[in-house]
Parts: sequence; C-alpha cells; structure tokens
Amino acid sequence: MRNVTRTEMSSGSFVIAAARVVAEQGDFTPGIVEVARGRIARVRGGRPPRGVRVRPGVLAPGLIDLQINGCAGVDFVTFQDPASLVGVRGHLLGTGVTGFLPTLITTPLPVLHQALRRWQEVARAGGAPRVLGVHVEGPYLNPAFAGAHPIEHLRAPDAGEFTRILDEAPGLVRLFTLAPELPGADGLIQIGRKRRILLSAGHTGATCEQARQAFRSGMRMATHLFNAMRPLHHREPGIVGATLADDRVTAGLIADFVHVHPAVVRTVIAGKGWGRVALVTDAVAPAGEDRDRVRARSSSLAGREVTVSDAPRLPSGTLAGSLLTLDQAVRNVVSLGVPLRDAVLMASAVPAALLGRRDLGRIAAGARADLVLFDRRLRVETVYLAGIRVFERTGIPRRPTE
Repeated sequence: MRNVTRTEMSSGSFVIAAARVVAEQGDFTPGIVEVARGRIARVRGGRPPRGVRVRPGVLAPGLIDLQINGCAGVDFVTFQDPASLVGVRGHLLGTGVTGFLPTLITTPLPVLHQALRRWQEVARAGGAPRVLGVHVEGPYLNPAFAGAHPIEHLRAPDAGEFTRILDEAPGLVRLFTLAPELPGADGLIQIGRKRRILLSAGHTGATCEQARQAFRSGMRMATHLFNAMRPLHHREPGIVGATLADDRVTAGLIADFVHVHPAVVRTVIAGKGWGRVALVTDAVAPAGEDRDRVRARSSSLAGREVTVSDAPRLPSGTLAGSLLTLDQAVRNVVSLGVPLRDAVLMASAVPAALLGRRDLGRIAAGARADLVLFDRRLRVETVYLAGIRVFERTGIPRRPTE
C-alpha cells in the first residue's frame, strides 16, 4: 500500500481515504479527501486511488474550542513567556483541536490589556493550532452570578472602556461575554455588532424578556448554558428559556457531565438541534496534566487558587472551569445517543460558523485542510493543519507549522 511521502506532507498536498468521512454534504463510507496546497480540493465517496490505503476510523474537520482558560499547566491570563505555550499546543493538537480562542476571564483592567497584547503577539506568530482570536469573558458580569470570577474586579458596562479593550489588540477579540441585563450593556452590544464581534450572554441574571431584548439587539450566543445564570423556571424561563426558544442563538455547552447533567445535555441538543449548540471545554490550567498530580496541589485561574476534585473548584466549592478536552466532549455526547456526525459538527462547524470562518470547520472543496482522524473508539490518531501533519498519536508530534 502507498504511504503519504514526507515531501507530500510538507507541501500540504496529498490524498487521504478513511472508512468514514464527515463531509459538509454528508458522510462518505468510505470517503476520499484530496488536498492541494493546504486546502481541500475534492471530497468524494467510492474506491480510493490505486495505492491509497483506507484508514480505519473517522476523518472529521479539526475541532475548534471557543472557551478555554488554560491547559497543560498554563493560565491564559497570567502566562508571560510564549515559550510556555509549547505544552499547550501539544495538548490541544493531541485532543483534535486545530483552532481555539484563549479565554481571558475577569481580572484588573491593566492585566487584561497586558494579556491581550501577549496574545496578539502569539496570534501574529502563527503556529498550530490556530489562535483564531480571543474570548474576553468579563468584566461586565452580574455579581450575583459571578461564579469563579472575582467580584471585586467586575465592572459596570462602559462604552469607552469597552472600546479601549477592543482597540488594545485590533481585530483580536472575536467573542465577548457580558450580562445583558446590566445598565449600559445594550450599548456594548451595538458597538460589538458594528465591529463584527460575537456577543454572548453569560454570568447573568437576565429575565426572559431581558434576554429576548439582547437577542433582538444582536447577541447571538449564551456562554456555558445553565452555569452561572438565572435557572430555568416554568413561569420565568430566564436566559435559559430564551436561549432554548430562539433559533438565532447558539448555546455554548460544557459536556463534562459535571457542569450539566447528561440528561440535560441530551435535552438541549434535542431541543436546539446540533446546528445551534457549540461544545466548549471551559478548561483551566490543570487540564491535560496528570490527574493525581493536580489533585495533590493547588493551581490558579487568573491568579485565584483552584483545587481539583471531581472538577476544578475554588476553596468555597464553586466550580472554576473544567478538565474537559474537546475530543472527550464529542465522545461524551455520542455516549448519550447523539449521532456521531452531529457531535463532531458541534465541536467544529458550529464554532467556525459563529466566528464567520467559512474556511474552517468543514470538509468541503475550498476549505482549509484542518483535519482530525479518529480511530474506531473516537480517540485522536492524526491531526493535519493546512494539510500538514502536526500530530500523530503513535509518534512524536512534528514541529507545529502552517
């Protein structure tokens, strides 16, 4: 059988066949994907070209994480040295992630501005996986639903201040979470819309009507649905009910079965449909590290002490992110009876569409060849970025490059 040569891999041009290909137009069993100069040239079913082996498992679009606070021992707010991201890149690639939004939670404004400048440098430098921008979560959150965010650093919405945050690293902020019921929040939504930033409701006590007003104004997402927000009630459905009822709004969902019960995860997906659910990890620095080691010591989330039991928690017991990986989120929802195709697309096509990136998150002609090959047990086996093999489970990852 013919193997892909080193020259082909380094040029980003090759043909790959898999027992199942999750393509935009449907699944092929088997399927063949032709890659030329880093982009997908053709997708089809049928027999592969002579000498091309059909790989067992599933070929899917590269996964995209819209909410990740850290991993591999690195906190995305407080890290100082870009060299410390080597482990982060390896961890993300090993879990099938080819693009992500480092998430910056509530912190003093000077620290936030400094973190934005650092991530701007990282994004400009390129590499694998792709830094697709930054998700700023806070500081315009409801103190009653702060969760792990430090209440002392929460702020009232201020248009000038918001604009200065966006201008610190022009074009970098792609997703911004705020509480829409706060006075002045609607003005921030309008500014964000004009700058093509995805606005998301989170850490919020919004009533159903307040949420509907925010959605009418252009807010299009709910951050980690159910967590740190007014709970669903049959007479006042709040932000949760408004999100579930509005087909324009996508629900971010942490499917680790700690943040949200499996039955509720299944219900949300069934009710919204896969096209309006984005699987996220909300992972923190201990994610990807040895479980016994992280349980034996404390870690930090934007400078706050975090300990790990069933999940990362503040000393008070409040959940403080997760240890979830995006490939595990896919496996988790599949275990609930969600079709594999839907599970994969909630972690790839949906987040890509939210960011307006038609070149990512799909296996279709013209899209970038960011691909992940899962084995039969849905474990990540091989990852490609722009047609370059950047991770192999059975070997040492190649140097991440684009």
